Amino acid sequence: MVRVTVLTCPVCGAERAFEGGRAAVPKPTLLAAAGAHVQQHALDASAIGLRKRVAVARAEERVVADATALPVDDWTPRARGT
Repeated sequence: MVRVTVLTCPVCGAERAFEGGRAAVPKPTLLAAAGAHVQQHALDASAIGLRKRVAVARAEERVVADATALPVDDWTPRARGT
């Protein structure tokens, strides 16, 4: 079993996982990843700053059997109906 930290975009619901528990993944790493993704939504600067902080504040720690099944390299759209 592996611990991962999952960010969810508050705009589109896409997810990105990082290997390691919530305490193990540096906050600047999460903020940078969330900020880069949220910028793609063509929001103004203050909205981008707010949305990336919301994504990091809502980051979830999950325990999974296999971290390779998670979107660790890029953001993955959430499956419809979930």
